[in-house]
Amino acid sequence: MKGKIIKNLVSCLFALLPLHERALASEQLSCDRVAETDIVDLDLSELAEVPVFLSANQKATCTEQAAGIVTVISGQEIRNMGARDLIDVLQLVPGFSFGVDTSNVVGLGIRGFQAHEGKVAVFVDGINLNEHRFGTTQFGNHFPVEQIDRIEIIRGPGSIIHGNFAEMGVINIISKSATQIDGVKVSGAYGRFERGEARKNTELVAGKKWDDWEVTLSGKYGEAHRSDRIYRDAVGQSFDMSDSNELESRMINLGVKYKDVDFRVLVDDYSVDSRDGFAAEMSEPDRYLTNRFTTYAANLNYQHSFTEAIQLDLNAQFSRQNPWERTRNYFDGESPLLRERVFVDFYKFDAKTTFASEEGNYLVLGNSFAFDKFDIRKSEEDGGLNTPLPTFSDYTAYAEASYALPWVNLLAGLRFDAYNEYGTNLAPRFALTKDFGRFHFKALYSQAFRIPTGGNYQKNEEYNLGLLEDIAEGVPGLSEDDLIGQVRPEKTHTAEIEFGYELLDNLDLTVNLFDIRSKDIILYQIDERLDDFYINAAGQNTQGIETGLRYNGKDWGYLELDYSFYHATRNTADKYKILNAQEAQIHDQLNVGFPTHKVTFNAHANITPSFSVNPTLIFISDRFGYTGNALTHHEPAWVANVYFRYQNLLTRGLEVGLGFYDIFNERFEYVQPYNGGHPALPGPSREIMLKLSYQY
Repeated sequence: MKGKIIKNLVSCLFALLPLHERALASEQLSCDRVAETDIVDLDLSELAEVPVFLSANQKATCTEQAAGIVTVISGQEIRNMGARDLIDVLQLVPGFSFGVDTSNVVGLGIRGFQAHEGKVAVFVDGINLNEHRFGTTQFGNHFPVEQIDRIEIIRGPGSIIHGNFAEMGVINIISKSATQIDGVKVSGAYGRFERGEARKNTELVAGKKWDDWEVTLSGKYGEAHRSDRIYRDAVGQSFDMSDSNELESRMINLGVKYKDVDFRVLVDDYSVDSRDGFAAEMSEPDRYLTNRFTTYAANLNYQHSFTEAIQLDLNAQFSRQNPWERTRNYFDGESPLLRERVFVDFYKFDAKTTFASEEGNYLVLGNSFAFDKFDIRKSEEDGGLNTPLPTFSDYTAYAEASYALPWVNLLAGLRFDAYNEYGTNLAPRFALTKDFGRFHFKALYSQAFRIPTGGNYQKNEEYNLGLLEDIAEGVPGLSEDDLIGQVRPEKTHTAEIEFGYELLDNLDLTVNLFDIRSKDIILYQIDERLDDFYINAAGQNTQGIETGLRYNGKDWGYLELDYSFYHATRNTADKYKILNAQEAQIHDQLNVGFPTHKVTFNAHANITPSFSVNPTLIFISDRFGYTGNALTHHEPAWVANVYFRYQNLLTRGLEVGLGFYDIFNERFEYVQPYNGGHPALPGPSREIMLKLSYQY
């Protein structure tokens, strides 16, 4: 099988790969010195020159040497581009694509796979923000951007270290340290569409270090509209999104560190109003639905070094989430109706020991225990389960070792999981990497997994309960043979090759090829009675190429040009196929909702030491989606933005920014990345945003 995978990888070799993974040689900091330097001691300019990534042994590693296909985006880059939210940032990452799930909720897809539901892990300072009911993470005016020091992204599997939800990728958002902040920064942003208000956000970042103590505090309050355009459903109804489909975000992040003890508390309260409905038809005109997602989380970490070579890491995490809380609201002032509320308590305890040598070799041994506890509360109108689900537990043991030979660096990892509901699972990982001066290469193979969540379990239990009730009432055509079992874990095999070459001292080229093979994919289904449940489909495979070219002009700025391509090589699920009215597959190498080609351009120019301009351009090729049962073709789109930034205006610490977004008024749409009948959701139209901040 591995020989076949390598053959398929080589057959992909007709394009090029991505990169924010630039590791440019620099007089201030070379890649060889990164491992000797604490990341918090690096300033933003050094991080921009030599992006670093935390490996399993918690040591800084150059992205060109990391045993994964990684992207590191600095906070400086995020502020240079005037990112309104993480969608603006992640759209520039090769292979990443956004689409609507349902009810104004937008999620992420990776390399042709719908990754929104439990296939990409999102962390903020070590705290997992995937909701544990279905595994989703919601995007759109959600995450604060001012507090970000850097974002570390694995474009590929991360299950060995990060476990469930990391099947297709990992997004690790790392906040500024107390040393980096050393004061208080307040900022506000106001944006307007052509036909109404776009967003109004306020952020606070504060941090201070006293001797062995470090304290950081950041917060955000924001309100936004997804769009100001007209939404039309599959039966011809419409509504104006300029006064509907609002997004509201509140987040507080408090960190306290004393010597080797690090404690963090995070509160995330995000709500999404929607009239676009669940599938083909919008909600009735007198009402709208609010989906609320809340997380209250705490993380305690202790590091102890027995010697310079042996380190112990102990970690305890707790979160209480209330995801997908559905409330029906009425425009005429009638009292809201709570439709469903589910609480999920998550506990995890982890112990890890690292043995490292002076040469950089290491062995990591760890184990953890985690469990999810559910409490379901539904309205009588909705019916279904009103009792807690089983407690889902998982014991994990994992190991990863790296050894450097003169001609190659070897890495091997293995993860063992024992689930109380789903049996055992083994996931291996292998990597060969080497940096030869201007040239580097990586050959990677990894298995990853996605365990069914409590939400998957709940839906199937409710489906069977409803079916038995219909059988008891004598509904014709139904029998107990129609009862369904619980879904099985989904597993993925990924092979990747990366080549990188430093063409000039300031110019890097990187090419990455991937082959992804997923089996027993967990698939959402709706039957003719409009009851929903989950099944396992046989499999889905994609192959592709990602290329990146980056030029660092040091003092004057930087340029980067990325290209990504994918095509489907196998798809056994009709929901991901592009089918015409006769149910014939008309594009067997495309999946619903995903562009075959994506090109991104990001440039930053320092006009003066204080004034800069940052244009971005994103090209997305044709996509196909569904409007009800009708196949819909979406033309290619060019989304252009430009942001002007003036730092230290009139006084030190005062900054003003002015951004223009979707300059060509392309009116990008979020296409549903599966056939759920939901028409494409209109995205932001042309917008102007003013941003002010002051640091003291």
